[in-house]
Amino acid sequence: MDDDPQVCDVLTETLRTVGHEARGFLDASDALEAFESAPEIPQLVILDLFLPHMSGRELLKRIRTGSRAPNVPVLVITGTDVAATELEPWPIVGVMRKPVAIDDLLAAVAAALVPAG
Repeated sequence: MDDDPQVCDVLTETLRTVGHEARGFLDASDALEAFESAPEIPQLVILDLFLPHMSGRELLKRIRTGSRAPNVPVLVITGTDVAATELEPWPIVGVMRKPVAIDDLLAAVAAALVPAG
């Protein structure tokens, strides 16, 4: 999820190209609605922190505290310097700084999808 349509399209298409089922959203409210109504729980959420109508931080909080899948892995991609500890108490699997290299993105996604244990 990213408020920049080009970035959102590139992320979504990149993930689809390597075999992931991916949906892109430009708005956090739309993403939250889709997250809650999807027939299957997403395996990973990728989000930007700066989004229209609801910040990425607020979306992360809502996913962690009031959604049907509070433990879904969340990977943050942002244009600012943010440490994962700044997003506590809502755990994330990582923070990537834009621009993100495709190989780095795919490695982070693969790592996030590995079951814990």
